[in-house]
Formats: sequence, structure tokens, C-alpha cells
Amino acid sequence: MTGMGDDGAEGLGAIKAAGGMTIAQSEDTCVVSGMPRAAIIKGYANKIVPLESMSAFLVGLCGTDRDHPDRAEKKDKTEKNEKSDRTQVSSHRT
Repeated sequence: MTGMGDDGAEGLGAIKAAGGMTIAQSEDTCVVSGMPRAAIIKGYANKIVPLESMSAFLVGLCGTDRDHPDRAEKKDKTEKNEKSDRTQVSSHRT
């Protein structure tokens, strides 16, 4: 995203080299476009996205909390624990 120099670009290059998805903010939406420009020129960005579209792009790429299997499993366990806690509290009152 917005920044000066190329240190962030080098980090992006390392992520891409390791097989990760890399995204650069489009230069026309940056206050300071040095870092995104360096990443783009070096070929480190898989995608170039305007700032105002970044959150929608990331949600589309990663999904929502409800779509994430780990989070869904954790939610199920939490709901079961809460139900168990309510049952225990109810049985103690009688």
C-alpha cells in the first residue's frame, strides 16, 4: 500500500516467491506511490487494486467469517459450550 522506498516491495517479493498471493494498491489511489510502484515494476504483485476496492477484493478472495471452516467449527464448539453452561446453571437452580 502507500509508502516510500522499496523495502515493502522486497517483502512482497518474498511472499510471492513462497507462493503467497500478493496485492499492490494501484498507484493512482496512493498518497505516496513509491512502494506499490516498485512492487509492480519488479513483478511482485499478483493483483493491482484501487484502495476503495481493496476490502471487497479481500472479502471476495478470502470469504467471510461464516465461510471460513475453522471459524465455523470454533463457532459450533462455542455454541455447544454455551448451551452446556446454560443447562448446568438450570439444573443447579432446581
